[in-house]
Amino acid sequence: MRFFTTLLCTLLLSSTGFAQVDSVVVSGRIRNLSARLYREAPTVLIGRNNILQASRELIKPAPLNVDGTFRVSIPLIYTQEELYFNYGRISTAFLAAPGTLTIDLNADSLFTVAVPFRFGGVNAQVNQQYARYKAFEASYPDKPDAKKLSNDISGAVTNTSFVLLNQAFQKTFRAFAAKEKPYPLLARWIEADNRYAAASFLYDRLIVGEDLRQPTALSDSISLANDMILTASRTQAMNRFATFANRQIVSKASQQAQRGLAVNKLSGLILRYGKNLTDTEKARLQEFAETNAARNADLRFLTDLVRRNNEVIQSLVNYEFLIQESRKQYDDDRREYMTAFWLVNSFPILTLAQDKLLYGYARPQLINRQLGESLDELYRLEVKDSVVMTQAIATLDKSGEATTELEVASGVFVTRDKSGRTTGSALFDNVINANRGKVVYVLFTSNESEAGRQASLDAQRLRNTYDARDLTIVYLPMLTSDEQPVWVEAAARDKLVGDHLLLSSSQLDDIAGRLRYDDLPSATIINRTGKIIKRNAPLPADLDEARKAIDKGL
Repeated sequence: MRFFTTLLCTLLLSSTGFAQVDSVVVSGRIRNLSARLYREAPTVLIGRNNILQASRELIKPAPLNVDGTFRVSIPLIYTQEELYFNYGRISTAFLAAPGTLTIDLNADSLFTVAVPFRFGGVNAQVNQQYARYKAFEASYPDKPDAKKLSNDISGAVTNTSFVLLNQAFQKTFRAFAAKEKPYPLLARWIEADNRYAAASFLYDRLIVGEDLRQPTALSDSISLANDMILTASRTQAMNRFATFANRQIVSKASQQAQRGLAVNKLSGLILRYGKNLTDTEKARLQEFAETNAARNADLRFLTDLVRRNNEVIQSLVNYEFLIQESRKQYDDDRREYMTAFWLVNSFPILTLAQDKLLYGYARPQLINRQLGESLDELYRLEVKDSVVMTQAIATLDKSGEATTELEVASGVFVTRDKSGRTTGSALFDNVINANRGKVVYVLFTSNESEAGRQASLDAQRLRNTYDARDLTIVYLPMLTSDEQPVWVEAAARDKLVGDHLLLSSSQLDDIAGRLRYDDLPSATIINRTGKIIKRNAPLPADLDEARKAIDKGL
C-alpha cells in the first residue's frame, strides 16, 4: 500500500465499541492417545478466516487433556464459517455455526482410514459428508489442473471464460454428487467455494494484466449480501477483487484532468483533526466547508495546513479519496468492502496513533455488520499490547539519534544512527561482533509486504528451536527514517526477540555488496566467528532447510 503514502500531493490539487459476536464451542476426543503422540503434539489447533485478510489464518489452540479430550470456544461473525482442525499432520475443514460441535478421532487409525473424523453437533451430517467428499476428491483422477486451465482459458477475461472456468472447478463435485446425493448446505458450500476459486483465478490475471474491465459474470460471482458462508476461498476472491479495484480506481483517477479530494471534505478533515489552528484559519476552513469552493491561493493555504498536520491528516485524506473514487464505480456493498479492506491493509504501515485515528474515523461509516465485526477483530490484533508499543517508542525517542543495542521491549534490541555519521558497514559489524560465539541469522525484510511480515514472525519460531547461546536473529528491515517507529512498534507487539538494525537507504547500500540479497525477504547466515557462510539462505518458513543451513555454522 505504498500508494497510501505517495498520493497526497495529487489529492490536494483537485472510536467505536466492539460488537459481541456469536461463537461455536468445538470439543472432541482423540481416543487411544499414546504418550508418544501426546508428547509430539499436545495441542489441537482450530483456525478460521477473516474476510478482510486472506493471508492471515486466525488460530486458536486447544490443549489436549491426558485422556485426549479438548474444548475451545471460537468466535463466529458469519452465519456459517469454514473452520480448520489441525492435529499434527492430520487436518480437515468443517462448517461451523453458533452452538456446539464435536470432532472425534481414533489415534490407532489416523493414517489408515480415508475418513478418520467423526462429527457431532451442529452441521454434523454435512461435515461428515464433506469429509467423504474430500476423500473422493483426493482419489478423483480428473481434477482441475491450473497450468492446463491457464492454457485453455487464455486471452481476455470475459463472461465466457468465467463460465468455463467455473464449470471446470465444479467438475469433481458433480462427479461426487452423481455417486452420493449431497445435502443442500453441502452443495451451497462447495459450489460457492469453487465459484470463488474461479473468480480468484481470473482476478489474478486481471491484476497482472493491462485490461481494467471486469466482466459482469465475474463481478456478480462475489456476492456480499446474499452469501452467509465464509470460506478461505471466498476471502481470497474478495481480497483479489479489492486489489484489482484499487488498481482500477488509481488508474482512472490518474487519468482525470482535475483530480483530488473535494474542497469541502478536505476542509472538514482539517477542521476536525488539525492541530494548533488559529481562529482566522478555522473561519476560512469553515467557509470552504460550507461553499465547497476555493481559489488557487486558497489551495496553497490548504496545502500548507496539511503539511503542518501531515502525520495526522495524510492517511485520512488518502482514505477519503479512495472512498470518493470507489463510490463512482461500485455499488454500496462492494464500496464498503473495499474501504474496509484498504483500512486493514494500511494498518501495518502506519503508527499506532495513526491506526487509532483512521479506525476511529472509518469504523462508524461501515453499515454491514459482518464487515464491521471483521474490521474490529483485525484492529484488536493490530493494537494489542499498545502499552508495550508506546513504551518502546518512548524509550527509542529518549535515546536520541544514535543507539547501540538499546532494549526497547523485552528481548528487542535496536541499533541505529539516524544522523548518518556511522556507516552501514560499521553498524552491521557492531551487531555481528556483539553476537560473536553465536550463529547469526540475518533477515532482510520489510513491514510493507505480507511476505516480509510473515517471515519476521516465522523467524521467532526458528529462534525458539535453538538455545539462546547458539542462535540470534538480526532483523534488517528496509525502511525510511520516518518508517522506523512503525517497525519498532510492530517488533514490540509481536515480540520479535533479537537485534533490529535500522538503517537509512544509504546505510543499506553500504552493506548491500556484502549480503548480496536477491529478493525481499532474504536471509544470510553468519557463523560463530563472524564469517558469512550462506547468502540467500532458506527463509524461516522452510524450517527444516533453514535449520540444516544454520547447523553448519554451529
